[in-house]
Amino acid sequence: MKHWLNTSALAALAALSACSTYEADPASIGVIVGDSLYVALSIDVRGTQAVTRANPNGGEEGDGWEYGRTYENQLHNFTVFVLGNEADANAPAGTRFAGSRYFSDAEVAAADSLHEVELKLKSYDVLKDVTTYDFTIPIIRGRQDRMPAPETYCFIVVANNGDLTNTYSTLGELRDAQPNVTWTPTSDGPTRFVMANEDDQYYAHGEGSEQNPIRLHVTIERMAARIDFDPKGGELVEGALRYSVPGSDAANPLAYLYLDRAAIVNGCERPSYYIKRVADDFSGTNLTYLGDETPTPRGEATNFVIDPYSTQKNEDNRTNTTLLTQLFGSSRIANSAALLSAAGSQLPTITSLSSAVTLGYVNENTFAPEMALSEYATGVALQCRYLPNHDVYSAYDAESDALTEGTLTLGQTFYMVEPNQQEVSEADRLYFTTLAAAEAYATATGHNHFGKVTEYTGGVCYYYVYMRHSNKVEVVHNTMEFGIVRNNIYRFSLQPATGPGTPTADPRHPEELKARVYVRKWLSVEHPVIYV
Repeated sequence: MKHWLNTSALAALAALSACSTYEADPASIGVIVGDSLYVALSIDVRGTQAVTRANPNGGEEGDGWEYGRTYENQLHNFTVFVLGNEADANAPAGTRFAGSRYFSDAEVAAADSLHEVELKLKSYDVLKDVTTYDFTIPIIRGRQDRMPAPETYCFIVVANNGDLTNTYSTLGELRDAQPNVTWTPTSDGPTRFVMANEDDQYYAHGEGSEQNPIRLHVTIERMAARIDFDPKGGELVEGALRYSVPGSDAANPLAYLYLDRAAIVNGCERPSYYIKRVADDFSGTNLTYLGDETPTPRGEATNFVIDPYSTQKNEDNRTNTTLLTQLFGSSRIANSAALLSAAGSQLPTITSLSSAVTLGYVNENTFAPEMALSEYATGVALQCRYLPNHDVYSAYDAESDALTEGTLTLGQTFYMVEPNQQEVSEADRLYFTTLAAAEAYATATGHNHFGKVTEYTGGVCYYYVYMRHSNKVEVVHNTMEFGIVRNNIYRFSLQPATGPGTPTADPRHPEELKARVYVRKWLSVEHPVIYV
């Protein structure tokens, strides 16, 4: 909700030192020492709501909120753009900014180190689960009774991407703009997460004195998304993460699954627009800038978030190597085997089954529902070792139709024989220690309902988990069912129940995957706008 500002508050906004709609003339109004107006800037990080669900709820709230880490929240620099005359983010593209102001790394660092400079840190505290950094800046000196009449303003903030004041002069230019990167990888980990407005609402209060400055709030959010793995449901066995495949006897699982490696596939490398776009469809019907995703009361998504390449992810481009490489680089799903063999695919160290680990960061990646295909969907490839614990045999005698029981050890090659039917449960499968025994059983008279033999070298198998953004309905490929949207954490946990995965890194379509994915919202960053 926008608020009208009183006369003194407006003075603080209108008299921007750099590019202003109102320039005070000291000769006409008289500079009075000590008569100053102040505006305060805060960066607020709200508290956590420990809410998770099995099925993801996308939209503005997701499946709850949680704190960002220090390096994800840190403010390095930011640019403030001002829209006047009651304009907002959906004003005509040609609307010019009333003003803009950049705050550099040095200014922010000076504030953080409590130096007595124009930009001054007032407080750093936690109040009602809100961490607040407060900056107070004198912005005009003069007689307050000569200031312009009140009017509403809208504020757009872009953080951690340098000085943009000379880059964009109109609203349309900024709306169409895309950063080169949305975070900066370093040897110590990612940093400088680019943030921009979550919406165009703000509130203002204060009288404009140093003790009670005008406080202007906008909410900004990270343009990146994060993918986490949650090890709950597993157990740590000699340093390895192991899952049990349940059967009728809880004390004797049907099999064990050891997770060894994980790699993000189709992690979008091209940043999206600074200004979030939502619409009824990917052609832009009822396009709204800084709009909300609007789920129904049942949690079903009703509109789409659009990235710069959404419409290009179509049937014709499924084999367009140039586009796919532009979007996903080396993380293309076609490169799964290489991704999983790379050193970076080793599973992060897991010391607690109650704490998720981060696999990496990705950019927005959305597409039409009918294009929820492995060529476009962002997911995670998993490399595991499978150890069957039921119906394991070392030999088969065709004349007597007798099976000789055998045993398998972790890392041993085995051969799976399964029925020729559409739905196969783990209990229906047989496992053999030799190919000859498996083929003899599968081809024996009377076993013609069997026939499919699959070799698992070293017991290694592969699974794919695709990130679901909204999955509240039974219909496959619903609105925003699959996709990546900024400022969300996509966290998944495994539920092994369907037997070994594919013997090679062979991508499968999203609807074939068996995993829990839920969406957590990073805490948005609220911060009042600065003018000097």
